[in-house]
Amino acid sequence: MRDVNEIKTKRLKLRRVRMSDAARIARFCDDPAVGRNLAMTPLPYLETAAEGWLMTLKAREPLAREFVFAIDLPGEGMIGCMGAHQKQSGVFELGYWFGRPFWGKGFATEALTNFVAEAHALGALQAGHFVDNPASGRVLEKSGFAYTGETAKLFSLARGESVPCKRMSFAPDLARAQTRATAILH
Repeated sequence: MRDVNEIKTKRLKLRRVRMSDAARIARFCDDPAVGRNLAMTPLPYLETAAEGWLMTLKAREPLAREFVFAIDLPGEGMIGCMGAHQKQSGVFELGYWFGRPFWGKGFATEALTNFVAEAHALGALQAGHFVDNPASGRVLEKSGFAYTGETAKLFSLARGESVPCKRMSFAPDLARAQTRATAILH
């Protein structure tokens, strides 16, 4: 992942974020349906906030603790972001978002599956989703994450409060078993 600058999928191209992405990041993250599902995104989300975030990522680049990619759809441009962020424990936390016009089209699963194929080389991977965003949990499961059984409160800047977050770890074999068990129950 440290030497990966681009990941191509069937329909998408993941590439390192750049300052020219700020306007689209702000446009999509300012949508309350997107911003409320992210922990560190305030609402409203202005272009200057996106620029500040991008400058912070660039300044921290030599530390090799954050790997953030823009997700491009040919003919459209950037439609979302995905990243792996190292926590103090050394574990990498994965997060992602997509602009609302691009929900429900399989882009998240396609991008995350290919991103994780590279990111797993970093070591242990974790993720989570707010309990009121089960669609994100389904994307994570399809990409090899399994529920740990832990639900922890996580502060959401956009909501201005702590929200229950279901925790997951990258465990592709366990995720497949959980998905099969869920399908049998339904």
